Amino acid sequence: MLSRRTLPLTLASLLGGASGLARATKPVWVCHDVPPYLWQGPKGLEGYAFTLYQRVMKQAGMAPDLQCYPFARAFRMLETGQAQAALVVTRSPDREARFRWLYPVGRFRFGVFTRVTSGAVPTTVNELKAYRVGSLRASTSRAMLESAGAQIVVEGKDYAELLTLLNRGIVDAVIGPESVLRSTDTSGGEGLRITTLDKGHDFYTAASMAMSEAAAQRVRAAYQQLVEAGVVAQLRKAHPEAVVPD
Repeated sequence: MLSRRTLPLTLASLLGGASGLARATKPVWVCHDVPPYLWQGPKGLEGYAFTLYQRVMKQAGMAPDLQCYPFARAFRMLETGQAQAALVVTRSPDREARFRWLYPVGRFRFGVFTRVTSGAVPTTVNELKAYRVGSLRASTSRAMLESAGAQIVVEGKDYAELLTLLNRGIVDAVIGPESVLRSTDTSGGEGLRITTLDKGHDFYTAASMAMSEAAAQRVRAAYQQLVEAGVVAQLRKAHPEAVVPD
């Protein structure tokens, strides 16, 4: 039998263990560097997508464990349900039924970086078939190139890596969201030019099917409340670099 003297210590240990278990079972959300929407600054994560995430989670009364990875790993975690949600994901027809789409983060156009000295400028994805093209691993642009019949596609973990390959002449072009490419440091190489390819696409915060529909609706409702309160408009005004018109 436990003595009265030892009982408080035992309860404290049990409560401590319970809180530790709660921390360990927090749902994992993931993100990746995708400037100008979200990036790792000197003091941690910055950008419109991160600030919006913080406000939506506070409004919804949720506190997931946010973790950052290269895009391909983050997306794989979302696909497999290891992560409950990801902050910035391109919404496309082939992905529509695979995820729960929570709220919009931004809008973008695809663009292509080429070297100024490379001659002709590709203006469509189909024209890239004859190029050695750098594309972000597991991205929508990678799927677009495959559908267009591109023969030589070099995958990279991030756009900085891909632009380094472009500057070194290992690839002829790099495709990605225009705003993200423009935000990537291209110093240290020869002159580059960017060409806009198409109409707009949407970035969303998306959840895996591991998130219940009830939880997804809770997040959507929190975002809508912020829209109606004018908070989202204020955030967009404070982050004009992340607002891209059609």
